Amino acid sequence: CGLQGAGKTTHTAKLAKYLKKQNRRPLLVACDIYRPAAIDQLKVVGASVDAHVFEMGQTNPVKIAKESIKYAKDNGFDVVILDTAGRLHIDEDLMNELKDIKAEVQPNEILLVVDSMTGQDAVNVAKSFNDMLDITGVILTKLDGDTRGGAALSVLSVTGKPIKFAGVGEKTDDLEQFHPNRMADRILGMGDVLSLIEKAKINVDEKEQEKLAKRLQENKFDMNDLYAQ
Repeated sequence: CGLQGAGKTTHTAKLAKYLKKQNRRPLLVACDIYRPAAIDQLKVVGASVDAHVFEMGQTNPVKIAKESIKYAKDNGFDVVILDTAGRLHIDEDLMNELKDIKAEVQPNEILLVVDSMTGQDAVNVAKSFNDMLDITGVILTKLDGDTRGGAALSVLSVTGKPIKFAGVGEKTDDLEQFHPNRMADRILGMGDVLSLIEKAKINVDEKEQEKLAKRLQENKFDMNDLYAQ
C-alpha cells in the first residue's frame, strides 16, 4: 500500500523477483482499477521478472483480492502480492478500501511503500497508514538518490514498525533487505561498503572479487571500480 508515485507497482515486481530467488512462487495481483494503465504496467513489470499476474479488469478490488487467494491455492502459488491502488493524497475512500481488503484476505504482511525523497511527507504518510491499517513493515524507495536516509529513522520512529526492504535503483534486482547499521553509516556520510561488496559478489567472478577486495583494503577503490559494478 502507499501513495501514488511511491513505486508500489515497480516494487511489487522487485519483491517478486526477490522471492523467486528464495525458491518461492509469487502471484502478482492487480487491485488498482483506478489509475490508467495500472493493470498493463503490472503485467509488463511482472513479465520482466517472469511472475504471473492475476487480474479481473475493473472488478471491485476486494473481490479481486478474494478471488486471487483461491486462484493461488488452486494453481500452486505460495505467495500472493496485492498491488493496491494509491492516491495523490490520503483519503477516506482509499483507506476504507484497504481496510476492506485486509478484512477479506487477512494478509500475513501489510507493507507500506514510502518514497524516501519526500522527507517529512514520508513520515506523515507512514503514520497515517499505520494508524489505519496497522502495517507490518515498510519498503523505503529511492535510497539511491541524494538523500542519506534520514526518512528511514523518522518512519521507524513514528510507526514502530521495521523497514524490511530498501529500493536502491531502477533495475528489478535493486531491492535489498534493510540493514539499520548500514543506514546509520549512510546517514553519517560513511558510505555503504558492505552492500557494495555484496553486489560485487553477484556481478563479478571470484578472481575479480579478490582484486576488488585488495583495492578496498589498500584504499585504492575508485569510480572506475564502482562503474564496473
